[in-house]
Amino acid sequence: MRYDKQNKKLNALQEEVALLRMENSRLHTQSQSVQEILDSTLHEVRRFSAQLSKFAERLSRDTDGQQQLNQTAMSVFYTAGMISSRLAYTDIELNPMALESQTAIRSGIYKKFDKAKRILAEEARDRRVTIRFEGESRIEIDALPVFELLPFVLIDNGIKYSPPDQSLIVEFEAASGRQVVIVRSIGPTVSQKELPRLFDKGFRGASTKTMPGQGLGLFLAKRVCEYHGVNIRADSGPGVRYQLNGIDYTEFRIELRF
Repeated sequence: MRYDKQNKKLNALQEEVALLRMENSRLHTQSQSVQEILDSTLHEVRRFSAQLSKFAERLSRDTDGQQQLNQTAMSVFYTAGMISSRLAYTDIELNPMALESQTAIRSGIYKKFDKAKRILAEEARDRRVTIRFEGESRIEIDALPVFELLPFVLIDNGIKYSPPDQSLIVEFEAASGRQVVIVRSIGPTVSQKELPRLFDKGFRGASTKTMPGQGLGLFLAKRVCEYHGVNIRADSGPGVRYQLNGIDYTEFRIELRF
């Protein structure tokens, strides 16, 4: 009788192992299929992004004397470049080893922030937020394709969370060959307890819970900084500057040290 019980248990375990193997095989096949679809999609989006860049560049040449059309064409051109940068980041997310195959290009820090400013100019106008640069910088760094996401995310966040009729200021300070960039805006108050978690994936402060967003912007900015050896920190000023729809606003700062 004891042997019968043991045999039944063994048979049941063997059947369970067989089912798990079948499920594992099914999931492996499904994973391969999803990966193939993703690879194909990324390839096509890269191709479309390259075409957008080509058409926008041609349009910018053809509208050289028409300021508004020319600016729109350049915005399309720069935005197409941002698509490429986001795809480069996706490559790293899917395969961290892809970081080693990406080529760094010597790039000016100021120019990268100016590019993000141009892309987001229309959104800033719609939300009645003024973007202002203070200081200048001629310092260059070896930037990977993903670097362009950093200034875009920081300026986009500042616009998105700012009340109307406010200013977003990007300060450039250079000393002894090193660069400090500070992005200042008026945003929802962040408690000192929340500050260390702002760069966590999916985290959103209590003041922003009812606002659109996924809590990915600063997480992505932090990752891009890590790829380039840049120190990033956030700070929320003391006191309340404004109150709108029951939300307290104060000065919010992001500091980058290259």
